[in-house]
Amino acid sequence: MVAAWRGDGRMRVREIDRVLSFAGAVLHGDRPDGSDRLDPLPTIAYDGSVVLISPELAGFDDERFGTLTTGNVRHTPLDMLLDEAADRTAWLAEFLAGVDACRAGCPYYAFCGGGHPANKYFEHGGRFDGTRTRYCTASKVALVEGVARHARTC
Repeated sequence: MVAAWRGDGRMRVREIDRVLSFAGAVLHGDRPDGSDRLDPLPTIAYDGSVVLISPELAGFDDERFGTLTTGNVRHTPLDMLLDEAADRTAWLAEFLAGVDACRAGCPYYAFCGGGHPANKYFEHGGRFDGTRTRYCTASKVALVEGVARHARTC
């Protein structure tokens, strides 16, 4: 895929562009730390319930946390839900602990930012504080390694 992309400058491949942009920032002295990857990305469900960061969690409940929502826009304004997210979102602290574990132990952290809550939750048996997931390995690690491997052969 990278060879085809390099062979035809008209084609853009978002994932390759992202890796090269990241590599360019590092080479120019910018040290991305991955922290810009955490976006609240509020998803509002049909009933007004709000799920943060990971829309795939909408509609799910958990034995430990109860609802995985942050609140409901029918009862509380969205800006207030976001301002109070740390107190309103029971699983958020566990997820952030997982992000910290990724930051401490993964050489790809600066590129991926610590993963996605739904992937961690569903791949780590209902836990948000896990680290590497199959999604991470396939979509982040393999991508960086593939582009880097191709760059070394050019």
